[in-house]
Amino acid sequence: MHSDDQIFVRLMEAKLADIRTTDMLPEELVALVERVLPIQIEARGAARVTLPDRSSCASDEAMFAGSPMVLREHFPHDQAQALSLFPILLEVLAGTGGAASSAADTLRSAIASGELDPAQALRALSAGDDELFAAWRQRLPESPRALNFLATSALWPGLNAAALALAKRLPENLPHERGHCPLCGSLPYITFLREKEGLRFGACSFCGHEHRIRRICCPYCDESDTAKLKLFRVAEYPGVSVGVCETCNMYVKTLDFRQLDKGLLPALDDMASVALDVLAQSQGYKRPTLSAWGF
Repeated sequence: MHSDDQIFVRLMEAKLADIRTTDMLPEELVALVERVLPIQIEARGAARVTLPDRSSCASDEAMFAGSPMVLREHFPHDQAQALSLFPILLEVLAGTGGAASSAADTLRSAIASGELDPAQALRALSAGDDELFAAWRQRLPESPRALNFLATSALWPGLNAAALALAKRLPENLPHERGHCPLCGSLPYITFLREKEGLRFGACSFCGHEHRIRRICCPYCDESDTAKLKLFRVAEYPGVSVGVCETCNMYVKTLDFRQLDKGLLPALDDMASVALDVLAQSQGYKRPTLSAWGF
């Protein structure tokens, strides 16, 4: 095993162990993520992505004005790979037991009968079209995000491989005035502080790109009036805070890695702090994005 892979495995195991100690998430869900994440990382390395010509991307001037480099619906990814991953992930989901296993059986039957086309689900997710997923949430009330999970998890390796490549094209000195991803325009699902200066970054909810954002702002509506931005912490979660915005009524979690002696895996760090999501939502605040897993 490559040394980088060994580091990743150790980090993943440590974070999953932390998640299990909280008892906030069912073991079936944690075990599902534990099986899927290594599949995704391996697939990212094998993804074949064709990047768009620079002429079809936003100009530097447009990006400085806030436009993303590539619109989400046109963002490059490996569609063939995603289609090949879909049944693999479906089998993993089926093996979790309980409601998720039942949902997987229903989805498998729908695919076999032609009622559900995985390619259509992947295209809908890429386009940000929720109609298909909403219909399946109604049909699978015990595991409503099963299809979201499958499509999101299957697409992520190619999307993130493209993001890593496209990030090299970002213009130097790009301002960090807005919260959305400079590559695809999507919103972050979590933010974090790192480096000595406490620079703030967001993890994109679509392509996974980690991008600089303003330290004091709402990443969802760009509100910067400190009178309308509130922050709260919970002693049991040191280094983690929840920022709420009174303008858009949204919240976002921020992890301060200057205080946390851990490596960063946003998709798992988000899960590990799910208790703060429960707290924020109990106070009437909303989260405009799903997790990196589609739930």
